[in-house]
Amino acid sequence: MSSRGKRLAWSELKVGLLVLASLAILVFIIMSATGGIGDLFRQRFIAKTTFAEVDGLLPGAEVRLAGKRVGNVKAVNLTEVPKRAEDRNTVEVVMEIDPDIARRLIRSDSSATLGSIGLLGDKVVEIRPGTESGQPLPSGSYIQSTPGTDIRKIISGVDPIISDLTATAEQIKQLVTNINEGKGTLGQLINNPRAYEHLDNTLLEATRLLKDIREGQGTVGRLINDPALYDDLRNTTRRLENFVRQIDEGQGTVTRLIKEPQLYTKLDATLTELKQTSERLNMIAARIERGEGTIGRLIHDSALHDETKKTITNIQHITARLDQGQGTAGALLHDKALYDNLNELSSQLVRLIYDFRQDPQKYLKLKISIF
Repeated sequence: MSSRGKRLAWSELKVGLLVLASLAILVFIIMSATGGIGDLFRQRFIAKTTFAEVDGLLPGAEVRLAGKRVGNVKAVNLTEVPKRAEDRNTVEVVMEIDPDIARRLIRSDSSATLGSIGLLGDKVVEIRPGTESGQPLPSGSYIQSTPGTDIRKIISGVDPIISDLTATAEQIKQLVTNINEGKGTLGQLINNPRAYEHLDNTLLEATRLLKDIREGQGTVGRLINDPALYDDLRNTTRRLENFVRQIDEGQGTVTRLIKEPQLYTKLDATLTELKQTSERLNMIAARIERGEGTIGRLIHDSALHDETKKTITNIQHITARLDQGQGTAGALLHDKALYDNLNELSSQLVRLIYDFRQDPQKYLKLKISIF
């Protein structure tokens, strides 16, 4: 090869090397701007989870931790046929996550949920951060999954919340219809003028009642506005408090009756005796009703009644004779001379007894003679 050809080949080689260097610098600048340089030299962190359905989740979808993007979905794989009907999580999702964040926040008590960007946006995997009580997970570990909201069920109205909202909306619609038709209390109040008038009258009466209370009229008004009545009520309350306190402290008859069993026993015995006495009185009344005993015979025996009547008549005759001064007793009652004689005799007898007490020997002289 001639020297000229060698120089040409060397020039082309330098141009090629310059182009390669320029491309390398361009790639370095682009990867530096996107953070790809660190990813090339940083150890990857792989996390896995399983779902019953992924609803169109594709590789490359976002992985978020507490709403912040921390990685991407690398693969979506179908697992083996479940051995039990309860094992519904048959789709495995492999995720690549920022290792610094993953080792610090993803722990054994973290959970993964399938979500979406907006109502009908792309699917994402949402990870809930763990707590200090959880253990850090190594790369390749499985994160427990929790079911998320199925957008298709929400749109179709199968979700119980939407069904309840639909039923509630129907009830509200029916309620408004009934009100417009004047049905029910609220419908009558809105559509019936008489109901409105009654309500208006009631409000007016309530207003007047409040006015009377403010002005101190009536019992309630006096109770609220009259300080003397308030003081009386307060004094009564204090007396009641003192009465209750005395009962608690064992003072007074009522307290003794409540707390002393002996007093209760005596009272019970007294009541028992009263009951027995009442029974005896009932028996006596029954005997009288049957004509037994003196009182019963007196009430029911006509002969005894006649004898009693004759005796009372004789007593009346005797008292009449006494009033007329007949007989000794009558003379004693009506004859003044006989009364004076008796009075004089009584006086002399008193003097005799007095003299006897003063000098008994004067009246008691014994003379003893022997032949």
